[in-house]
Amino acid sequence: MSLIVVGCNHHSADLSLLERLAVPVDELPKAMRALTGLEHVLEAVVLSTCNRVEIYAQVTRFHPGLQELRGWLAERGDIHPQELDELQYSYHDERAAAHLFAVASGLDSMVVGERQIGIQVKQAMEVAREEATARRVLQRLFRQAVSVGRRVRRETDVAAGTSSMVDVGLEAVERRLGRSLQGGHVTIVGAGKVGALTADRVTSLEVERVEVWNRDGDKARRLAARVDGPTDSRVVADGDLVAAVARADVVVCTTGAPEPVLDVDLVARALARREDLGERPLVLLDLAVPRNVDPACASLPGVRVVDVSDVREVADRGLAGAVLADARVIVDEEAARFAGWTRAAQVEPTIRAVRAHAEQVRGAELDRLATKLGGLDERQREAVEALSRGIVNTLLHAPTVRLKALADADGAELHAQALRDLFDLGDGVAGAAGTGEADAGEPTDADH
Repeated sequence: MSLIVVGCNHHSADLSLLERLAVPVDELPKAMRALTGLEHVLEAVVLSTCNRVEIYAQVTRFHPGLQELRGWLAERGDIHPQELDELQYSYHDERAAAHLFAVASGLDSMVVGERQIGIQVKQAMEVAREEATARRVLQRLFRQAVSVGRRVRRETDVAAGTSSMVDVGLEAVERRLGRSLQGGHVTIVGAGKVGALTADRVTSLEVERVEVWNRDGDKARRLAARVDGPTDSRVVADGDLVAAVARADVVVCTTGAPEPVLDVDLVARALARREDLGERPLVLLDLAVPRNVDPACASLPGVRVVDVSDVREVADRGLAGAVLADARVIVDEEAARFAGWTRAAQVEPTIRAVRAHAEQVRGAELDRLATKLGGLDERQREAVEALSRGIVNTLLHAPTVRLKALADADGAELHAQALRDLFDLGDGVAGAAGTGEADAGEPTDADH
């Protein structure tokens, strides 16, 4: 079995392709179930953000599994598989783990070091866990990824002075406006985590008013209530979005909607209500993938659209090479630790099968001698049970420890196969690794 990641990100593909590949939150369960329905896919998690769309999967066979994942991604993006080959990347086993750990640490983000990705990694895993598409291997992988992200931020300067996508997006807006947002009016479309971060940021910029629209009015009210200080906050009723856009200097869109929330007709109607169109341009900041703002809105007079592709131009700030090198050391160390766990997990079914076989032999021998042991009292029987169990455990202890040590050194499979052959256990036990339930424990800081 193999661990594989297949995906496209802001380094390999343009916004239009990422938009077609994107999996909105409400479609994640269906997408993950479809992936695990493929012949060679045992477990699957989809990580879909504004920067990337990636599939992490545990497959029974590497090459067929890889082809199935690529095919699913190509169909999702309505692109020929050969064209996708030039735009996607794929890694397996330890490199796949290292890639996710780098992603969760913010090393592969458009804004290097940003923290939002760690939350998104955890959310993707939780959806997969609830849908039972992530079990032992992927739950372990994603839990460790969240832990690695925390460790990298704690032990390196990756996050020192870093910005989020929201910060960089607002900076791009101020560049388009040619002035600060101080004293301006901002309408936030979407009251999720990115919307909340936007509210915090624009409040710190001392905007005069923040208006919040969300399909769920309760969420909009909760977010509006978070706005502190002298900034006025209002909730936009469901039918008043046009008026809220008309009042705004900047509209920030952050929803997970699969279709544009602001289309040309809505924005045109908002413009018709603005009396100072020539003096006060309307900037639409679209931080969503798929896009919340119809790109055609940019053709309307007085409208400026800033989307993820524009944010990329501002986001390239670069960290010192030494900082990234320190972070990479941690990522590689943790990837090796995960690989060691994977190898150990692969020999565990063999160890369990050998011990079960030994216990079966021990029980059968005691049953065979039952008549000869019939004169023993209860205490004597317990002593015989303990003696026989101790002999079995002592005999199996050294081979068990040795096999686990060989797994740590990536040399256990040949010996595990020898054990299966010698004890006539069959090959079925070898395929059990990675198909069980998740580990009871999540990696913690103490594991480091």
